[in-house]
Amino acid sequence: MLISNASNALQCLLKRHSRMRTRLRVDNNRYFLDNLQDDSEYLSSDLFFLAIEITNESWQEIVERRCNQDPYSNNGTVIFPMFHFMLLYNSQQSDDQLFHLVLFQNHCVSDGQSGFILIHEFLTLATTSNTLEISEPLNTEILPLLGQLIPRPYGLLYHIIAFIGKHIFIRELRQLTHPRIPVKSIPLNDCQPTRFKVQRYKIRFLFASSSLNLYSKLHPQCRLHGVTLNGPLMGCLLLAIHHCFPLDDNTLLKPFGLGALFNMRSRLPQSPLTPSSVGYFAGTGEVKLKQSLSIRSTQFWSLAHYCMTNTQNQLKRDGVPLTMNIFADVLRNEQEFDETCQLFPEGRFSELGFSNIGKYPFSCKYNEGEVQLQGIHVINNMSVYRTSTDIFVTCTDNKQLDFAMAHEMESDEMAQGFLDYYLRLIELCADSDHCKSETTLDELLKMME
Repeated sequence: MLISNASNALQCLLKRHSRMRTRLRVDNNRYFLDNLQDDSEYLSSDLFFLAIEITNESWQEIVERRCNQDPYSNNGTVIFPMFHFMLLYNSQQSDDQLFHLVLFQNHCVSDGQSGFILIHEFLTLATTSNTLEISEPLNTEILPLLGQLIPRPYGLLYHIIAFIGKHIFIRELRQLTHPRIPVKSIPLNDCQPTRFKVQRYKIRFLFASSSLNLYSKLHPQCRLHGVTLNGPLMGCLLLAIHHCFPLDDNTLLKPFGLGALFNMRSRLPQSPLTPSSVGYFAGTGEVKLKQSLSIRSTQFWSLAHYCMTNTQNQLKRDGVPLTMNIFADVLRNEQEFDETCQLFPEGRFSELGFSNIGKYPFSCKYNEGEVQLQGIHVINNMSVYRTSTDIFVTCTDNKQLDFAMAHEMESDEMAQGFLDYYLRLIELCADSDHCKSETTLDELLKMME
């Protein structure tokens, strides 16, 4: 059903979302997003959809291999298409077994929330018996880019504060030559030439899911302690880093910067964006403890509350708006961009990024339950200039939490051990019998032993 309806479903989506019709073009070291006309010659459904029978590779291996392929064509001057659906199935399994729908998208035109929207609309259209009869009007609206929507904070003082912010950023970049999380770079040599002066490296992927009842256990714990889900997820991540990558003084939880992504759709003044807008509308900021915390005396739920408020504070003018404008200034100035990039060790500009992408905001049942979404993973390999490790957390239907980690850690065993420890910490925190209001970080770590 999905395969036979895919072509008609995609033609509807191409008309509905102008971003799906875009092409990245490089001309004389300048980058352009071209919006293509609704032309079947350029926008054939075959470019945007492929069904593959899984034989020797797992879906995880297929996704990792595909994401490490060079996206450029025409001697490094074009990326097209920017979106591609892939349906992976195994014909040896019975009809009620799992299949995997994968959406590949280029991060300059789409974010995690946009992926949710496109997957939902594709599944809705592809499970409709009369897709041929659907008359989809052509949406010609060109949505603005995120940088055009974020106002500059601080008024006349912006340039002074941005100058200070750049120097803080450069100082932190220099510290990356001695990362806390050990890395191993694996060069990718089969790539088109581009203006980037950095070698492309392989990013390895790990996927995992929690127990089926984790969300239903963790949500009441969060409500009881007055925090959002982001609080314990980030608190557990800091504790996992503390345990798996220890410092000399193990009695303190030391500050460690986490890059955080924010859905900006409803957080921009006078924005034309809607909850169903498809594009890249994710702002970035850094969440970091302002001081070291005692492992022995700090209560876990106090850490979770601190993580929540610190994350929320990033949306203020000295967080995401300032960071995004500083980045935009550097990108506009080619000389400054090149000078800054020379400081990136092998293209890495931070150690760890984290985002609770959130719950799939749609019903997980399609065609009266004939097709059911049982889990969803979001992952980002970050291309040339990147974060060493990225962890995204998602959820469907109030059941399990799904985790995806893109990384360059020293070994696969180290990466797997870190992710496993992180997941077990979260499971422990969701257990109200073990993780109480007064439970300290030290007690939690000892329970993990």
